[in-house]
Amino acid sequence: MKKLLVVLLSVLMVLSMAACSQKAKPLADDSYALWAALGQHELSDGTVNGWGDKDAALFEKSALTAIGLEDVKAIDEGVYNTLKGKEVKFLYTIDLIFGVNDAGWTTKCLKDGKLYNANGSYAFKVGKCTVETDGDLKVYGVDQWISDPKTAYVEALTPETVFYPVWQEEKDEKGFSWADNPVVIGGPGLYTLVIAQYTNASAAGAPGYGVAMIKKQAMDGIDYEEILEYVPGDHTYGIVGEFTGWGSTEDIAMEKGEGNTWYGVATLTANSPWKVRADGAWDNSWAVAGSDNLKEVDGNLVVDADGTYKITISFDGGIKITAEKQ
Repeated sequence: MKKLLVVLLSVLMVLSMAACSQKAKPLADDSYALWAALGQHELSDGTVNGWGDKDAALFEKSALTAIGLEDVKAIDEGVYNTLKGKEVKFLYTIDLIFGVNDAGWTTKCLKDGKLYNANGSYAFKVGKCTVETDGDLKVYGVDQWISDPKTAYVEALTPETVFYPVWQEEKDEKGFSWADNPVVIGGPGLYTLVIAQYTNASAAGAPGYGVAMIKKQAMDGIDYEEILEYVPGDHTYGIVGEFTGWGSTEDIAMEKGEGNTWYGVATLTANSPWKVRADGAWDNSWAVAGSDNLKEVDGNLVVDADGTYKITISFDGGIKITAEKQ
């Protein structure tokens, strides 16, 4: 009887160890070379990260680590409990530092229901990356961005620390659409990013991914700036685009017209992107097509034919930009 109990206990221990091993098994995506963190934040060692045009060494340095579901419990029990109720296919993590370096541009986000400008070092995405090799040379490319407007609908598992824009093409009442950046809203500091791909694919109203940002350490950095009601007359306006090097040369100045309108004359090339911005900075910029010869492409405007145009921006009855060929 004693021997039987010893055998049963041994079997139970083996089964328990096997179960724990299976739970902790990393949920890795073997169809891609790596999942990488993208953006102008910092990696945990202080290296400034980059977007999809970074070199192979930085791609590999910013690669996420595959983990098992049980590993999340040690990171954050609340996130672990949430993910337990999901069918998780792949699971990754990385430590990143947000909001301590100046990216040189700003992006909009919502914090506590209010609009804010956040430094670009708070913006991020995750990329599924492929690689091409030629001897020792490696060239990584982002095959899918998360979030992506068509295939990677993401939900924020920690909405108090990460803002995701709305899942729609048309801008909502706050001006957000899927073209906007995800933004860390928990303040400057060191965070652990956890991203899960669910078994079910993304669809409208049914997220295919979940992202959490768990703050590990607060740091000194760049504050968020609340966006107050915009008063058109308090600003100057200019035309900026590919033809000005996106600000490397001076914007084409616009003059005050009737009401809340401003106008300027620019020589434009068909399909070359441009937009209107305020005060020679990126805090406020617009690409809202208000005439048939304009198209909105990737958050910018393009004209359909080469020529010299009178560009007008109007804030009366909603913002719109028109281009009248001269």
